[in-house]
Amino acid sequence: MSDLLMTRRVVFSDCGLYRYLLEHDFGGRGPVISIGMVNPSLADGAKNDKTMTKVDGFAVRLGASKVVVWNPFARIAKDVRDLRHMADPIGPENDAYIARAIQGADIHILAWGPLSKLPRPLRGRWRSIVGVLAAAGAKPMCWGTAKDGQPRHPLMLAYATSLVPWEAPR
Repeated sequence: MSDLLMTRRVVFSDCGLYRYLLEHDFGGRGPVISIGMVNPSLADGAKNDKTMTKVDGFAVRLGASKVVVWNPFARIAKDVRDLRHMADPIGPENDAYIARAIQGADIHILAWGPLSKLPRPLRGRWRSIVGVLAAAGAKPMCWGTAKDGQPRHPLMLAYATSLVPWEAPR
């Protein structure tokens, strides 16, 4: 994917601690895809991490013109476990940016993985995300679900993995 031509755009908080959106615009007339993963890591406007490289691969295979990544936890952290020690792992403007990403997209993919990888106090955040998604008009899709009913993370999935509708677990 390194030879893929794209325009990158990133929305950071003024303080630089939060990444609200990461957009890769491939051009063309395909659908715009929004993808919600758990938290921002090292990918930014200049470089990809392994997860974003995989997301770009899925997006290109889906014929996307653009992919917009958002996160339930906007705080930049290389390891999701680090969120436990942060005063505000969500970010003060995050829900508004999530709604904006959903409203500007044709396909809405959830991909944050099983809740067990999160610090225990943060495992209920997905419930408020479901409310943001519903209010923004999302039709959530995923690449299958983990044992806890949460949407699978794309990193270790085969590109042949199909999208399916996602329903919030009870």
